[in-house]
Amino acid sequence: MAPPLTIRNLTSTPIALRSLETFEDPFTKQSKATAFPSGSSGTTTIAPSADKLGAHAQTFHHEDLGVDLAPFESFTLKTRDPETVDTDPYSDLSSTTLRLVIENAGGERYRIDANPSHTQKASRTFTPLTPNPSTTLIALYHPSKPIAHLTVHANHLHNYARWMEPLPPELPLSALSIPGTHNAHTYYRALPSVRCQVNSVKVQLENGIRFLDIRVQPASATDTSKNDLYLVHGAFPVSLTGTKYFEPIVEACYKFLDENPNEAILISLKREGIGSSTDEHLAEILERHYISPNKKMWYTDDSIPYLGDVRGKLVLVRRYNIKETHPEPQACGLDATAWPHNSTHATHGSFCVQDWCEVMHPSSIPAKLQHSNDHLIRSAACTAFIPGINTDKNHPVPPGPLYLNFLSGSNFFRLGTWPEKIAKVVNRGIEEWVCMGHHLEGPLISPSHPERTSVEDGKREVVRRAMSGDGSTGVVVMDMVGENGDWDLVRMIVGMNMGVLLRIQEAREHEQ
Repeated sequence: MAPPLTIRNLTSTPIALRSLETFEDPFTKQSKATAFPSGSSGTTTIAPSADKLGAHAQTFHHEDLGVDLAPFESFTLKTRDPETVDTDPYSDLSSTTLRLVIENAGGERYRIDANPSHTQKASRTFTPLTPNPSTTLIALYHPSKPIAHLTVHANHLHNYARWMEPLPPELPLSALSIPGTHNAHTYYRALPSVRCQVNSVKVQLENGIRFLDIRVQPASATDTSKNDLYLVHGAFPVSLTGTKYFEPIVEACYKFLDENPNEAILISLKREGIGSSTDEHLAEILERHYISPNKKMWYTDDSIPYLGDVRGKLVLVRRYNIKETHPEPQACGLDATAWPHNSTHATHGSFCVQDWCEVMHPSSIPAKLQHSNDHLIRSAACTAFIPGINTDKNHPVPPGPLYLNFLSGSNFFRLGTWPEKIAKVVNRGIEEWVCMGHHLEGPLISPSHPERTSVEDGKREVVRRAMSGDGSTGVVVMDMVGENGDWDLVRMIVGMNMGVLLRIQEAREHEQ
């Protein structure tokens, strides 16, 4: 019997699981192992399944499924064991293929061949079985324990430089699922303990990042007429090839917003480094040289804005203090100065934060993953107040807090807890959670209990439904984003905006 495989619908429309065929694929032993064997190449050629089985025909089994999956829902396929497989000396679970046929709401059918024994993450386009289909679908495979997982999505259809463009203007930023980068500026050649990113801010923005965490130190600790701000990470410079400055970062943001005027960028600014400057000194430099000369490019109010009010702007998340005598403290950005350091969960003002960053030993990395996962669950359970939908259009209930979830952590003095080491585990774990369990009743696993499963021998799996709430991830702040060209986690986060969009759609349909 082939291992079970969980199917999750993370498209914004219903799909139906129509049929499942199980067979031992002779081609898998003739080529490099893959999660998607047997010519699942994205072509539209339709060949009879049994004709290609040859001597392995005795392993073939067909089952009609008829399982409907609404957005977010999942179902675990438990294959039935053909009578001859147990006695076949050539049967090999590693070469067992599951051929799944699905159908979208328009009656178009697609096929994917999957090997649930494969041990590496993989992605493949579904083969359309309907001529000239209206869309394409992607299968994202994770060899998760105890059950492998296949996510059906269409996130490749987004333009990630402009993913905010189609969103309704009445959405508060705290309702959105937003990918972000921790120490977004640390992509230069640097000590491995300092470097947190592998792509420039420009590339990050073009690939969907909309929250930038930036740390700076004034070059002059006394003279506010000088605008130079060093880029730093803690006490360290961010480059081995010379000092790097904040101005090119902000100019890259301006250029991006000029080219994509319907986007918004949250920019978190904090003073770090070993200089003798103060927060108040930094505040004066930023106001004098960066914000005031470009007022139209900045949102500096102290309340969570609606998307329509900040398109084409940088939204200031202020992690530095201002003078107590400042004449307009309410115009100095979202105040993020008071959340506690190294917190697993803290709500203060406009923010609800997970930023447990002091991962002192590799044995603590699973705890970091669990804290990050728990914060995703808290965010997904929230229902945003949207003017004209569930609160008065002209006098709405104010937006809820912005959920900030830092997946980052480090201990500079231990190789096993440098940023890239932690990101390798936590980013992958969160990607699997978003695909497998986020916003889902009774998810199959959680990072703290990977041994738990809802699939019991001899029992038929049931469809698992979406939970209450919008399913938003909040702002997910990551290290090492886009490493080796892998942007899947960023794209899955953006895709989670379908939850709040579906609620708006349902509300408007109900009004008609």
